[in-house]
Amino acid sequence: MSCAGLAAFIASCTDSTGVITTGPLGDEPDATPVQPGDPDARPSVDARIGAPDAGSAGPACTGGQVDCGAASAIAIGTPKRISGTNVYIVRDAGGLFAVSSKCTHEGAQNNVTSGHFHCPRHSANFNFDGSIISGPVSRALAHYALCVLANGNVGVDTVTTVAATQRLAL
Repeated sequence: MSCAGLAAFIASCTDSTGVITTGPLGDEPDATPVQPGDPDARPSVDARIGAPDAGSAGPACTGGQVDCGAASAIAIGTPKRISGTNVYIVRDAGGLFAVSSKCTHEGAQNNVTSGHFHCPRHSANFNFDGSIISGPVSRALAHYALCVLANGNVGVDTVTTVAATQRLAL
């Protein structure tokens, strides 16, 4: 392939920002960032109560998860900091999700302020879904896997990161 042909091929793989995007390989999760308004931005759901593969309470934990308490104790739009972790559990219209409480700039502890997360170190701000509002950050907050513990409470696995759109619907 000539240099001109290669340049044309690469140009056909980029989006309006010039970023080359690819899909997942094999069974790997899709790590391509999703922009607001994109049809793929809808939350995905791990399981819904009564769904054929969900059992009666959502996906079961396999061990090593932190107990976050009862799902009913987490109100829509009110993040709950999980003691002893760097995690907030948040509920939105799609369900529950776990987001890192650490700023992606220098790792400072984010606080909940006026309807968003705020980093006190350099004033970075994040939406409750972990997306960036402002500040010296270039990465959104990490999301972690949620499951249902044997006692019926929500469990978070801080070792396993998941897509920002993934939700546990309870």
